[in-house]
Amino acid sequence: MTVHLAFAKDDFHCLLDGELFLPESWAEDRARCREAGVPDEMAYRPKWKIALELYDRARRNGVEFEWLTFDEGYGSKGPFLRALDRRKQRFVAEVPVNMTGWLRMPKVTSRRTQRTGRPCNTPRLTKGSPSARRIDALLKGHPILRDQEWKRYRVKDGEKGPMVWETKHAMIIRPDSQGLPAETWHLLVARNVLDEEEVKYFLSNTPPETTVGQLLLVAFSRWRVERCFQDQKQDIGLDAWEGRRYIGLKRHLILSSVSYLFLARTRHRLREKKLGVNRIPGP
Repeated sequence: MTVHLAFAKDDFHCLLDGELFLPESWAEDRARCREAGVPDEMAYRPKWKIALELYDRARRNGVEFEWLTFDEGYGSKGPFLRALDRRKQRFVAEVPVNMTGWLRMPKVTSRRTQRTGRPCNTPRLTKGSPSARRIDALLKGHPILRDQEWKRYRVKDGEKGPMVWETKHAMIIRPDSQGLPAETWHLLVARNVLDEEEVKYFLSNTPPETTVGQLLLVAFSRWRVERCFQDQKQDIGLDAWEGRRYIGLKRHLILSSVSYLFLARTRHRLREKKLGVNRIPGP
């Protein structure tokens, strides 16, 4: 299993980098790793840490990303989101329904409520302040989202016709590891017009004035990554590798990416007009 980083702009897209994900049980079997040529210094790392290494490597090589987007497997990892935020990298992350937060800032105190006892300098929520709630519960029960009208957007034109989603939007305060309010980010809820049971949730660390249309554009651009995988498997043989050594896998990933980059750049140069896939969705 591998972790990949892709790049897309206008109607151009390609895979930039990829790295092997070692399950923890495999990483602990060092004899097996040596037999496969896996370097001794390569240990188990969660996928989000590998993704962050790929991102940092691309940045060191001069690649800049206006936005990042990824599925809830990465969006569920708070340390990953905060690491990107510290790097001043804008993102729109799909997140699971059990992500928690507040839509109104809770009150925090750093002193005990008892009359006796030494002052407590550790911040905590005041008595009666609500705990952070799941975002699906906020959608159904909090007036900021519950009473908000759904607004429809035509995200893009797909092979089966226009893709239309309706959205609700609010700013959400995320809890830190101590359960206290930390960063305030965008919460975007998107519901499929053709299947109202299909609801997606997204977080974004962009400035408050960022439009819902812009957030939707980024949130639903992951199809470009899937297209990269589809093209590489069908046209270049990304999934045809059957080796047993790490160095062979790395060479296959590199050669596949370089070949796809050559084809993508050639196609981009030869096209006489753009498809306009990077337009902001309209109401």
